[in-house]
Amino acid sequence: MASSNSVVNWGFLSTAEIATKVYQAVQVTKNARVYAVASRSVEKAEEWKKAHPNVEKAYGTYDELLADPNVHAVYIPLPTAHKVDWAIKSANAGKHVLLEKPLPTNLADLDRIIEACNKNNVNFMDGTMWLHSNRTQKLEQERFQSLGKITRINAAFTFGAPNEEWLQGGNGRTNKEREPQGCLECGWYPIGAILFVKNWTLPTKVQVHHWVDNKVDTVVYLGASMWFEDGTWSTFDCGYLTGHRCFYEVAGANGTLLVDDLTGGQGKTGDFHTYFGNYVGSGYYKVDDVLGKETVVNVEPCNHTSLMLEQFSTNVLNKTVDSKWARISVVMQTALNAVFESYQKKGEAVYLKK
Repeated sequence: MASSNSVVNWGFLSTAEIATKVYQAVQVTKNARVYAVASRSVEKAEEWKKAHPNVEKAYGTYDELLADPNVHAVYIPLPTAHKVDWAIKSANAGKHVLLEKPLPTNLADLDRIIEACNKNNVNFMDGTMWLHSNRTQKLEQERFQSLGKITRINAAFTFGAPNEEWLQGGNGRTNKEREPQGCLECGWYPIGAILFVKNWTLPTKVQVHHWVDNKVDTVVYLGASMWFEDGTWSTFDCGYLTGHRCFYEVAGANGTLLVDDLTGGQGKTGDFHTYFGNYVGSGYYKVDDVLGKETVVNVEPCNHTSLMLEQFSTNVLNKTVDSKWARISVVMQTALNAVFESYQKKGEAVYLKK
């Protein structure tokens, strides 16, 4: 077993379903462990602790967990409305902050969180897990140079609503009282993929072309374009009206590149239960030359959630604050907000300042 000074003690603020996914990833992360969990009742926290081996502490309030000096970092998968206060409280308590998406939609609130982290010399990162895969790191190093000048990007993240009640406001994603930007919660993936390809440069213009609202006036499907200063045109769609699609395609003068399983994990098997175990994926991408001849490029498969936790925990142990991730979060939320503004304006173009 690793020594205590080589492992980060994580505290989980919530027993939300996604906390189990992250817990499973921690179990295969060499420099991290889930030390404590907190819920709004000690009974619920104790129940979660019993169902998840090796968790030492269960707290009935979030404040109690933040007061524990043995907690080094916190994972916060709370509802969006509660994230701002608890992220700031966590930073002020000297805890490093991993904040699950979706992020606060108000950029001023996001800036307040990041400012609190900077003030207290702690790390901030959002839970965009695919950014940490071996595949993403390889593509980041290569910067799509083999494709030549990039002129077109297309991306999507969709899945079918399980039933009509779910679609018509019966889930947090489909009720704007709980998720103000509706299906842009899953738009985070294709928008993020486009911005990743563009090396985190904001578009100059965004425009929504198509959208569908449900019976409680929440957007449940949306398609849009984003244009960039260098002439690149990108499109994406997201929502709950089609089968599962999770991809991005990059087209350049010399060929195309396709990642057809952006979030990895299930390996296009359709088995989403893999996300709640030690899943591995993100093991390939496809490149076509200018004539369309396809080459499959294999990359070492990984659990990208574990790699995210490992990287974050390494920064904590090394007493290093990496501001890169906060900058990426701000760029992504800025673009997402511009898309939502275009939706609110019934498809009017929105121009972003340079």
